[in-house]
Amino acid sequence: MDRTRRRLLLALGCAGPAVAAAADAPPLVVLIDSAVPMPQALIRDGQVLDGLQHDIAIDIARRLGRGLRFRVVPRRRVGPLLLAGDEADLICTYLPAWLSGPLRWSRPFLDDGELLVTARRRPAPARLQDVAGQRIGTIAGFEYAEVAAALGAGFLRDDGPGLESSLRKLALERVDHVLVGRASFDYLLRRGEVPVAVHPPLAVARWRTACALSPQAGVALAELDAALAAMQADGSLARIVDRYR
Repeated sequence: MDRTRRRLLLALGCAGPAVAAAADAPPLVVLIDSAVPMPQALIRDGQVLDGLQHDIAIDIARRLGRGLRFRVVPRRRVGPLLLAGDEADLICTYLPAWLSGPLRWSRPFLDDGELLVTARRRPAPARLQDVAGQRIGTIAGFEYAEVAAALGAGFLRDDGPGLESSLRKLALERVDHVLVGRASFDYLLRRGEVPVAVHPPLAVARWRTACALSPQAGVALAELDAALAAMQADGSLARIVDRYR
């Protein structure tokens, strides 16, 4: 294949769910948790098609001059794959508390948090302790450190595979509360996709997420931080976030 044609194919590849390599370096392999909902990621048939994590990864790879490949995996495999560097370089919009081991963490860059959403058929809780002993819709494999600390043995998890499953259980009165990420809840609420009448949510935790870089990744942490800083400085990150508001 001649060089001109190759460059054209690489440029076209940037529009799809995977970005073709822009150099001889291997592509950046970005993990996506299979349970995350929009606006974090839109996953169909194992392909990442859209979402915050999709757009952020494309911009990072472009600034690093690397190709990009997404790999969708269950949450329980994220940490081990990153530690081993087994076809896994990076995951974004995460917190150090969610992953163990000597990973390299980028500068925090994206605000989010945890909400407790309560169906209107129940009284609105004024504080987290008000729901002790009541079943709460949760996602399997997710850590809810703030809730666990506040409720102790009174934290009655009702795990499901994802947010959609938890909201169905809320609508069917199988649970009376659901724990959900703020960005995900706001995204569904704006689109009228919350399937049951709910109270204004109770904020459980606030945080600023970062990217976790494998110790084996062929990318320096300083390079990743510089790419994220540039995204913030030139407004690229704000434009990505605004797209999902």
